[in-house]
Amino acid sequence: MKQWVWGLALMGVGVASQAQQLQGEASAPLRFFVGAGMAGGADTIFSGTITTQGTTQVLPFQVTAGGGPQFRIGADYRLGDRITVQGAVGMYASEPMGINGSVTLSNNPVELLAFVNLTDAFRVGGGIRKSFARMAATGVAESWSGTGYYDSNVGSVAELQYLFASDEAKPGRSRAQFGVSARWVNETFTHNASSYSGNHYELGLVLYY
Repeated sequence: MKQWVWGLALMGVGVASQAQQLQGEASAPLRFFVGAGMAGGADTIFSGTITTQGTTQVLPFQVTAGGGPQFRIGADYRLGDRITVQGAVGMYASEPMGINGSVTLSNNPVELLAFVNLTDAFRVGGGIRKSFARMAATGVAESWSGTGYYDSNVGSVAELQYLFASDEAKPGRSRAQFGVSARWVNETFTHNASSYSGNHYELGLVLYY
């Protein structure tokens, strides 16, 4: 899964570089972006202790419906001087692994958001999100009833971004623009008649290119 995400990211960088060469420094309504952050919150689906591989150290772990490192890649299209829309696909994985088994929750959310550029630096936006999550297990956890696909509702996203801007790097220009983001995700997962809140906050970094 991680190889797929990084391969997609590299492909996006190549496409974006070609687009920038064609567009030069003039108005560029289409920009690509990558984002990464650390999230907190969401319900715990599974927890316990594991003995780490290669040692006798026993550590606690928990698999949540949304916490931990988050990654996404997508495209941002400018509709006007201050309005943009963007689509993205993300990746989240929680995968504790011990000497006699492992549990892996992987999620690939798809998002569609709209942003208002309050200034060349501040952006505020929101939209919808649909997650595609699956729990897999090996070893002693393989027969656990919590494995399988987790259905999600159509959730919502609210996001605030601060982008470091200059005359060459800002909305409407083709130069890369780096920034920080804060976001809140509201969604729910169901599996085998059980429901889990995926609501979480995230603080991260974003790069438009």
